[in-house]
Amino acid sequence: MQRGEHDQMENPMKVVIVGGSLTGLMCGIALKQAGNDVKILEREDDERESHMAGVCLGVDAGDFLALHDRQTGVFSHRCLRIQALKRDESVQVFVNARRDITNWDTFYYRLRSNLDGYTSTHYPAPSQTAETDGSVAYERYSQVLDVGPSPSSPGKMRLTVQRRGAEHRLQIDADLVIGADGPDSFIRSRYQPHVRREYAGYVAWRGTVPESEVSESTRHLFRRSVTVFMMEGHHHCLVYTIPGKDGSLEPGEKYLNFLWYTNHSEEELQDIMVDAVDGHRHHNIVPRGRVRQDIWERQLQRAREIPFAGPFLEVITQIRQPFVQVVTDFCSTQAAFEGGKVLLVGDGLSLFRPHTAFSGTQAAFHALRTAELVKGKISVQKWEETVLRYSRIHWLQSIWYGEFYQGTMTKAFMSAIRFWAYCGVDRIKSWWRGEESLLRGTSSRVEAYEDEVV
Repeated sequence: MQRGEHDQMENPMKVVIVGGSLTGLMCGIALKQAGNDVKILEREDDERESHMAGVCLGVDAGDFLALHDRQTGVFSHRCLRIQALKRDESVQVFVNARRDITNWDTFYYRLRSNLDGYTSTHYPAPSQTAETDGSVAYERYSQVLDVGPSPSSPGKMRLTVQRRGAEHRLQIDADLVIGADGPDSFIRSRYQPHVRREYAGYVAWRGTVPESEVSESTRHLFRRSVTVFMMEGHHHCLVYTIPGKDGSLEPGEKYLNFLWYTNHSEEELQDIMVDAVDGHRHHNIVPRGRVRQDIWERQLQRAREIPFAGPFLEVITQIRQPFVQVVTDFCSTQAAFEGGKVLLVGDGLSLFRPHTAFSGTQAAFHALRTAELVKGKISVQKWEETVLRYSRIHWLQSIWYGEFYQGTMTKAFMSAIRFWAYCGVDRIKSWWRGEESLLRGTSSRVEAYEDEVV
């Protein structure tokens, strides 16, 4: 499967990526720009329902953008610290740490612009192309039904694809198949059916509020900080600033992103996850506009009774379309299949709890390492060991953080031991090979940001 860069230019590799979200797009961009022919198969539309969720651009995302982003202009808001707001509204700084945060929509459309020149209200002009780029196709409404060795093309993989509205199924042959199809990955279910997302015991109540709809003092509090409000009874909430509509970073047009994590039994989920419109039960997310009004009113009343610190209460009462996300996690033990002709990446490989904000960073890391693999710079064995170690260390970290915030101190302590023990394994392996540790901190290498007084 590996080939040198000269061989790639002469005979481009045919790559099929299953899944057209952030991980699939980053893999597609890196491989296209290396001269390969890329086809992305996405089950949904080009433009899907958005939750305006925040995406942290960590170190690896910064590295990816430095190498592959051909768009110009800033698209992230910079936070400079992580702090706690107490009930008396005094502030305690946990750590001064730089984080560049965008929202899912803005990042998605920027990546689409870089992949295939897709235009949107975020990026009305396509990004530049290069003569050395390979071909690319983003095929929506395409669901993969099967994958396996091609019976007629030795050395290739064959995918069976059903396109929405089409009578017949398609057969597509590829040199490399990349499973970037998220937490409910078909590719993972095909090769690792025993690895499934597990409920962590709590949910996130989420929503966004335009800065213009809150007071100046509240806006200022959250302007350059990820701010946490801790409460008794194993739950907490946080607020941070993200770009606004169409990625706007203008003062007053940005959004405040709100999350409140609360513990619930499996039985309680049966009620929380019922759709307000058609009454069916969602499994992982109740989308915006679908949360039952009585459920949300119950949360608002609980916030008043706790009571929330003033700025947090001001934000939650301004949320017009909340959504609910069930917190789940898993970590696969294998990432390469069929002799390295099928790879599993991103949230399809390992799903973190959201507290570390490393999902987008993991996607970028996997895309960068996959580009190195295809260029022949690393072996399949090295690729797999590296992506698995990276995913496991940050998965364990996310569990530790989750248990600290939502669980007992005993569970948090045990999770911390598991995490730090694995950090020791990572450091020893990295030292032995003369490489950097794979554990990432909270800062980012994305340098440019809007000029705003802190």
